[in-house]
Amino acid sequence: MIKDMKQIIAYIREFATDPFQRSILQKEICRKPTSDPEVNASKWYRQLADEQMQNGSWGRFHTQDTKNKTKRKFITTEQALRRIKDLSLEKDDVLVSRSIALMERYLRGDEAWTDNMEKHYGFETAFKTIIAANLSLFDSHNCLIDHKREIAAKNMTKACQTGCFDEETWEQENLNDNEILLRAYMVHILWLLQYENCISDTVQRQYLYYIWHREKGIYYISNSPVTEVRPLESKEFTMWLSSLEALCGFSLFPEFMCGRTVTHLYNEINRLIYDDVNLPPSSGIIGHYSENRSGQHTRRNDMILRIARILVKC
Repeated sequence: MIKDMKQIIAYIREFATDPFQRSILQKEICRKPTSDPEVNASKWYRQLADEQMQNGSWGRFHTQDTKNKTKRKFITTEQALRRIKDLSLEKDDVLVSRSIALMERYLRGDEAWTDNMEKHYGFETAFKTIIAANLSLFDSHNCLIDHKREIAAKNMTKACQTGCFDEETWEQENLNDNEILLRAYMVHILWLLQYENCISDTVQRQYLYYIWHREKGIYYISNSPVTEVRPLESKEFTMWLSSLEALCGFSLFPEFMCGRTVTHLYNEINRLIYDDVNLPPSSGIIGHYSENRSGQHTRRNDMILRIARILVKC
């Protein structure tokens, strides 16, 4: 039975024959620098490269263009960026560097995004916060993020002054500043706040408790509370994993994972290895690392790798 990370690493080494499997294992789980020339020639890399436009985008940034009937794997730039993060590509990669330059131009006002300008109050401000949050995933020290992060941290601290996170205070402070204008339960706020020591442990703990137990989950990611663990066979299992992935950059993530959730993930890895588990049909391409996705065995190995990426941060 698999009982610790060393055993998981040993198991993954045996099946990690494809470029992104090897790269993710070395970079995120073994935490060693890696440069695999086969990555840029791989199926998954070419899929991203073939659809990236000259300006570094994949079309609209955040909202789908329903009038565009072109068959594409990535219907928005944000969707492509999520896949890039899933593949553990970093800012020095040419696909990522082009995207970073694009987001910088959007934030500076040097280039106009092609998403429709919605008419509700503060849309442009909120949209720039969404872009800054995406930029933070790849270049957390970028100076164009600083102001947004500082305001979000200040308002989060005020929203936690009573000893627990208060939504109304967050909303009022955001209206006062007119700089963020996103709900606290949106994944973009998580992305802005988790990669820097911009909030105290006390504030972080209160905010994470709120997110962990929120009945409707993390907006844009899930629709159920993170605290409700899901079995492999559940249609909501990958959605639940996505919630953990969105939270794992926080320094207090291990504190919220310890005990029940970590034990559950180890149990599910053991079931993937030793039991005849029938995974539900996959939706989208997040979590696909093997070049050949045919058969349950390959899908199970990709799932083991995806779970291991979370466990190593605990």
